[in-house]
Amino acid sequence: MKRSQIVIIVSLAIFIISLTQTAVYTKGNEMHAFACFLLGWMDLFGEGVAWLANPLFFIALFFLLLKQVKISTVFSFLAICMSLYYLSAESITVDEAGHKSPIVSYGLGYYLWIASGLSLFIGNLILLRSPLKVQA
Repeated sequence: MKRSQIVIIVSLAIFIISLTQTAVYTKGNEMHAFACFLLGWMDLFGEGVAWLANPLFFIALFFLLLKQVKISTVFSFLAICMSLYYLSAESITVDEAGHKSPIVSYGLGYYLWIASGLSLFIGNLILLRSPLKVQA
């Protein structure tokens, strides 16, 4: 198995596992990561702009599949920055009607979401620095 395939599989596995966990705790409620993934686009012009880390992550994976490691590195770095930006959010959209609730803390799903982008970024850096770029 090629090293780039391992990076893709590990990053995707962490991302998928993150979707099964609680991402955000609000007053009297919790938001699972899958719900955040589905509803996050609804607040793109507000605090939900961090949701854009998801398409950036998948674009980075796509470029890694195309063996464009440098481009994938840039997109994975941007995905990490966007996901970390969510730490500045004060509230989250909790339903399809657009109701918001203040964020109390972050759960394992959020940290695994960051870890998926981080694993992709670190994997890209390893691929860039490796002497055998033919296998990238």
